[in-house]
Amino acid sequence: MQFEERQEQDVLIVRPLERRLDAAVAQEFKLFMAEKVQAGHRVIALDLGDVAFVDSSGLGGIISLLKSLGDRGAIAVFGADTNVRSLFRLTRMDRIVPMVATVEEAVAELTTV
Repeated sequence: MQFEERQEQDVLIVRPLERRLDAAVAQEFKLFMAEKVQAGHRVIALDLGDVAFVDSSGLGGIISLLKSLGDRGAIAVFGADTNVRSLFRLTRMDRIVPMVATVEEAVAELTTV
């Protein structure tokens, strides 16, 4: 699994370069994100602009990230398409993880934490 990453203010922005965040890549996603948290990143914005499908394993990877941050950090999701946003609403993940449209909104959301 490949990623793009960059820093904007104190926010690490991670963009998975996959169409699917599913069982085939979920373990790689978890490991990559765990490395970022271990490296000291505590505020992370996930750019899901390339992701068209997320299954329960992909959601599990995001939950794993939340657990690893605990109360010491925060995440937000931006750029998600209609299907991914619907899944977040259906599973009520949108109540736990802020979902916004743009990187600017994600950074603003996370810098007020």
